Amino acid sequence: MARVIVSRPAAGFSLIEMLVVVAIIGLLAAMIYPVYEVANKRAESTSCGMNMRHLAQAALLYAADYDGLLVPARISVGPVGSFGTTWDVLLLPYHRCPQMYLCPADQMASPASGCVCLKHSYGINLDLTMIGGYNGSACHESHISDPSRTILLFEIKGSLRQFGASYTYHGLTRVDVRHNMGSQYSYVDGHARWSRPQDTVSPCNLWLLQ
Repeated sequence: MARVIVSRPAAGFSLIEMLVVVAIIGLLAAMIYPVYEVANKRAESTSCGMNMRHLAQAALLYAADYDGLLVPARISVGPVGSFGTTWDVLLLPYHRCPQMYLCPADQMASPASGCVCLKHSYGINLDLTMIGGYNGSACHESHISDPSRTILLFEIKGSLRQFGASYTYHGLTRVDVRHNMGSQYSYVDGHARWSRPQDTVSPCNLWLLQ
Protein backbone atom coordinates (compact mmCIF):
# COMPACT_ATOMS: atom_id res chain seq x y z
CA MET A 1 0.00 0.00 0.00
CA ALA A 2 1.53 3.29 -1.13
CA ARG A 3 2.01 6.09 1.39
CA VAL A 4 0.67 9.48 0.40
CA ILE A 5 2.86 12.33 1.59
CA VAL A 6 1.06 15.62 1.86
CA SER A 7 3.33 18.69 1.91
CA ARG A 8 2.28 21.61 4.00
CA PRO A 9 3.16 25.18 3.11
CA ALA A 10 5.91 26.66 5.22
CA ALA A 11 4.61 28.86 7.96
CA GLY A 12 5.04 32.61 7.16
CA PHE A 13 5.12 35.67 9.38
CA SER A 14 1.99 36.39 11.29
CA LEU A 15 0.40 39.82 11.09
CA ILE A 16 1.60 40.65 14.60
CA GLU A 17 5.20 39.70 13.72
CA MET A 18 5.12 41.87 10.61
CA LEU A 19 3.77 44.80 12.59
CA VAL A 20 6.54 44.39 15.14
CA VAL A 21 9.18 44.40 12.38
CA VAL A 22 7.66 47.51 10.77
CA ALA A 23 7.57 49.25 14.15
CA ILE A 24 11.24 48.43 14.79
CA ILE A 25 12.25 49.76 11.35
CA GLY A 26 10.24 52.92 11.97
CA LEU A 27 11.88 53.40 15.35
CA LEU A 28 15.37 52.98 13.90
CA ALA A 29 14.58 55.43 11.08
CA ALA A 30 13.31 57.97 13.60
CA MET A 31 16.55 57.64 15.55
CA ILE A 32 18.83 57.87 12.51
CA TYR A 33 17.09 60.71 10.62
CA PRO A 34 17.97 63.52 13.08
CA VAL A 35 21.61 62.43 13.01
CA TYR A 36 21.56 62.44 9.20
CA GLU A 37 19.86 65.85 9.16
CA VAL A 38 22.46 67.38 11.47
CA ALA A 39 25.31 65.90 9.41
CA ASN A 40 23.74 67.17 6.19
CA LYS A 41 23.29 70.70 7.51
CA ARG A 42 26.86 70.71 8.84
CA ALA A 43 28.11 69.63 5.40
CA GLU A 44 26.10 72.45 3.77
CA SER A 45 27.62 75.01 6.13
CA THR A 46 31.13 73.69 5.49
CA SER A 47 30.64 73.79 1.72
CA CYS A 48 29.25 77.32 1.95
CA GLY A 49 32.22 78.42 4.05
CA MET A 50 34.60 77.02 1.44
CA ASN A 51 32.76 78.96 -1.28
CA MET A 52 33.08 82.14 0.74
CA ARG A 53 36.78 81.60 1.38
CA HIS A 54 37.52 80.93 -2.29
CA LEU A 55 35.59 84.04 -3.31
CA ALA A 56 37.52 86.12 -0.79
CA GLN A 57 40.76 84.73 -2.21
CA ALA A 58 39.57 85.68 -5.70
CA ALA A 59 38.88 89.19 -4.39
CA LEU A 60 42.49 89.39 -3.17
CA LEU A 61 43.72 88.47 -6.64
CA TYR A 62 41.48 91.15 -8.11
CA ALA A 63 42.88 93.75 -5.70
CA ALA A 64 46.42 92.71 -6.60
CA ASP A 65 45.64 93.39 -10.26
CA TYR A 66 44.10 96.79 -9.49
CA ASP A 67 46.75 98.30 -7.23
CA GLY A 68 44.99 97.39 -4.00
CA LEU A 69 41.45 98.51 -4.85
CA LEU A 70 38.74 96.17 -3.63
CA VAL A 71 36.44 94.71 -6.26
CA PRO A 72 33.63 97.25 -6.81
CA ALA A 73 30.11 96.18 -5.95
CA ARG A 74 29.08 97.41 -9.39
CA ILE A 75 30.65 99.20 -12.34
CA SER A 76 28.79 101.25 -14.94
CA VAL A 77 29.88 99.07 -17.86
CA GLY A 78 26.97 97.01 -19.19
CA PRO A 79 24.24 96.82 -21.82
CA VAL A 80 22.22 99.95 -22.58
CA GLY A 81 19.38 100.22 -20.08
CA SER A 82 21.11 98.25 -17.32
CA PHE A 83 22.51 99.62 -14.07
CA GLY A 84 25.89 98.06 -14.81
CA THR A 85 27.87 94.91 -14.03
CA THR A 86 28.12 93.51 -10.51
CA TRP A 87 31.02 92.18 -8.44
CA ASP A 88 30.32 88.48 -9.05
CA VAL A 89 30.80 88.88 -12.79
CA LEU A 90 34.01 90.87 -12.18
CA LEU A 91 35.44 88.08 -9.98
CA LEU A 92 34.46 85.21 -12.27
CA PRO A 93 37.74 85.28 -14.29
CA TYR A 94 39.65 84.72 -11.03
CA HIS A 95 37.98 81.40 -10.20
CA ARG A 96 35.93 80.37 -13.30
CA CYS A 97 33.26 78.53 -11.28
CA PRO A 98 29.74 80.03 -11.31
CA GLN A 99 28.59 77.32 -8.87
CA MET A 100 30.85 78.89 -6.26
CA TYR A 101 28.27 81.66 -5.86
CA LEU A 102 25.61 79.19 -4.66
CA CYS A 103 25.16 78.04 -1.06
CA PRO A 104 23.88 74.41 -0.92
CA ALA A 105 21.25 75.47 1.62
CA ASP A 106 19.91 78.35 -0.47
CA GLN A 107 16.70 77.47 -2.32
CA MET A 108 16.06 81.01 -3.59
CA ALA A 109 19.35 82.11 -5.16
CA SER A 110 18.76 84.69 -7.88
CA PRO A 111 20.58 87.39 -9.88
CA ALA A 112 20.15 91.05 -8.97
CA SER A 113 17.50 92.80 -11.02
CA GLY A 114 18.47 95.35 -13.67
CA CYS A 115 22.17 94.41 -13.75
CA VAL A 116 24.57 92.07 -15.49
CA CYS A 117 24.69 89.64 -12.62
CA LEU A 118 25.00 85.92 -11.94
CA LYS A 119 22.66 83.79 -9.86
CA HIS A 120 24.10 84.06 -6.36
CA SER A 121 23.63 83.32 -2.66
CA TYR A 122 26.17 85.89 -1.49
CA GLY A 123 26.26 89.66 -1.32
CA ILE A 124 29.05 92.19 -0.97
CA ASN A 125 29.55 94.82 1.72
CA LEU A 126 28.51 98.07 0.02
CA ASP A 127 30.07 100.23 2.75
CA LEU A 128 33.45 99.14 1.36
CA THR A 129 32.70 98.62 -2.31
CA MET A 130 30.05 101.17 -3.30
CA ILE A 131 31.02 104.22 -1.26
CA GLY A 132 28.40 106.95 -1.40
CA GLY A 133 26.26 104.71 -3.60
CA TYR A 134 28.42 105.31 -6.67
CA ASN A 135 29.42 102.67 -9.21
CA GLY A 136 33.11 101.82 -9.20
CA SER A 137 33.76 103.55 -5.87
CA ALA A 138 35.54 100.81 -3.94
CA CYS A 139 37.80 101.24 -0.94
CA HIS A 140 41.57 100.75 -1.12
CA GLU A 141 43.07 97.96 1.00
CA SER A 142 45.38 100.47 2.70
CA HIS A 143 42.35 102.24 4.19
CA ILE A 144 41.33 99.12 6.12
CA SER A 145 43.29 98.93 9.35
CA ASP A 146 42.08 95.44 10.35
CA PRO A 147 41.26 93.33 7.25
CA SER A 148 40.73 90.19 9.34
CA ARG A 149 37.84 91.88 11.16
CA THR A 150 36.19 93.64 8.23
CA ILE A 151 33.42 91.81 6.35
CA LEU A 152 33.63 91.69 2.57
CA LEU A 153 31.00 89.07 1.63
CA PHE A 154 27.96 87.67 3.40
CA GLU A 155 24.99 85.37 2.78
CA ILE A 156 22.25 87.45 1.20
CA LYS A 157 18.51 86.78 0.93
CA GLY A 158 17.99 85.60 -2.65
CA SER A 159 14.38 86.75 -2.78
CA LEU A 160 15.52 90.39 -2.59
CA ARG A 161 17.31 90.15 -5.98
CA GLN A 162 20.10 92.39 -4.66
CA PHE A 163 23.88 92.13 -4.98
CA GLY A 164 24.92 93.58 -1.62
CA ALA A 165 24.02 95.58 1.45
CA SER A 166 25.21 98.61 3.35
CA TYR A 167 25.01 98.28 7.11
CA THR A 168 24.70 102.07 7.27
CA TYR A 169 21.40 101.94 5.36
CA HIS A 170 20.12 98.37 5.60
CA GLY A 171 21.43 97.08 8.91
CA LEU A 172 21.19 93.28 8.95
CA THR A 173 17.90 93.09 7.05
CA ARG A 174 19.49 91.58 3.93
CA VAL A 175 21.51 88.91 5.77
CA ASP A 176 20.13 85.38 5.36
CA VAL A 177 20.51 82.97 8.29
CA ARG A 178 20.91 79.52 6.72
CA HIS A 179 23.21 77.58 9.05
CA ASN A 180 22.15 76.87 12.63
CA MET A 181 20.95 80.40 13.51
CA GLY A 182 23.95 81.92 11.75
CA SER A 183 25.68 82.24 8.40
CA GLN A 184 29.07 82.35 6.74
CA TYR A 185 31.02 85.58 6.21
CA SER A 186 34.27 86.23 4.40
CA TYR A 187 36.68 88.99 5.28
CA VAL A 188 38.98 91.39 3.45
CA ASP A 189 42.07 89.38 4.42
CA GLY A 190 40.71 86.31 2.57
CA HIS A 191 39.43 84.07 5.38
CA ALA A 192 35.85 83.02 6.10
CA ARG A 193 34.01 81.99 9.26
CA TRP A 194 30.55 81.33 10.65
CA SER A 195 28.88 83.90 12.90
CA ARG A 196 25.46 84.87 14.19
CA PRO A 197 24.33 88.16 12.63
CA GLN A 198 24.22 89.99 15.96
CA ASP A 199 27.84 89.02 16.65
CA THR A 200 28.97 90.94 13.55
CA VAL A 201 27.87 94.27 15.06
CA SER A 202 28.60 93.81 18.77
CA PRO A 203 30.91 94.39 20.56
CA CYS A 204 32.58 95.62 17.37
CA ASN A 205 30.86 96.46 14.07
CA LEU A 206 32.64 94.32 11.46
CA TRP A 207 30.81 95.90 8.53
CA LEU A 208 32.39 99.35 8.77
CA LEU A 209 35.96 100.53 8.28
CA GLN A 210 38.05 99.69 11.35
